[in-house]
Amino acid sequence: MKIFVSIASFQDPILPYTIDSIIKNAKYKDDLVLGVFDQSKDILKDLPDNVRYKTCDPEDAKGACWARSKIQTDLYEGEEIFMQIDSHTLFEKDWDKNLLEKYNNCLEWFDKPIITGYPRAFDVITPKGGFFNTDQEYIFRVTTDDPDQTHVMTMHLPFSQGYHSGQVAHVIPGKKYYRGFALSAGLIFTEGNFVKEIPYDPEIYFAGEETTLALRAFTHGYDLVHVPNTPLYHWYNSDDLDLKRELHWNMAEASPELKIEKDLRIEMAEEKVNEVLQGNTKGKYGLGDKRTLKEYAELSGVDYERKMYQKEKATFKYYENGGLEIEETFE
Repeated sequence: MKIFVSIASFQDPILPYTIDSIIKNAKYKDDLVLGVFDQSKDILKDLPDNVRYKTCDPEDAKGACWARSKIQTDLYEGEEIFMQIDSHTLFEKDWDKNLLEKYNNCLEWFDKPIITGYPRAFDVITPKGGFFNTDQEYIFRVTTDDPDQTHVMTMHLPFSQGYHSGQVAHVIPGKKYYRGFALSAGLIFTEGNFVKEIPYDPEIYFAGEETTLALRAFTHGYDLVHVPNTPLYHWYNSDDLDLKRELHWNMAEASPELKIEKDLRIEMAEEKVNEVLQGNTKGKYGLGDKRTLKEYAELSGVDYERKMYQKEKATFKYYENGGLEIEETFE
């Protein structure tokens, strides 16, 4: 079963390590295809044959959803499994076997599951004045030595930007699976048909990416599932890091022309996000007809039509003591 991994990157110094980690640690290397859109002036060379590589000048980039849309239209070729990650992600050994087993577990409960959630974190340690015991450019370290846990996703900032709500991860100890209502763009693992049914809207800039995808997927009959111990780790940006990832909107601020274009795209995107979340958008980038906004509100506690919020559901407290259990041998 072929796995296609979508990786959109914007001037990311960790991208080569992500590519190396995902390939080196895969058990089924012959069934792995990477689709990489590298928005950078530093073009990668001598990539493996199973990497489909596309690039553009950073000044021609138009945001995260635009880049991810390009991967779906230009690099994806109908592989059975579609996976999406961020370009600053590292993988455990046999990650693909692990996720395929968890995906098959999900199929016991759901017809069209999407494994998703914010991955656990890793730190990037830079040499500063130099390392004494290694000549490596960076050292990567798991942020915390966590016990068994599932990262579920919550809506903690209701309607913080129009109809879009802010999301965070919530850690639940143990090995249970949870049906969710929020989606992480940094971990999507599902059937390849997702690309056809829920294609990325290139005109959404960044804010609202995950909330619109979650609602569109739900109304098309997909179920969002949070699984225990996802076998990948994410490098999260913060102000106190030694190594910085340049962000598209920060780069655009330095150029009057790019800033005007960026601000216009953000304004247009906010309108599109609001229309989708209120159920006013149909067709290619709109809602499906398998489930309704009312059903989503009942599950998530977030009612986009009436702009109402049930805190116990939206923050996952209502569901925390539930979850789905399977035999230990499947874990």
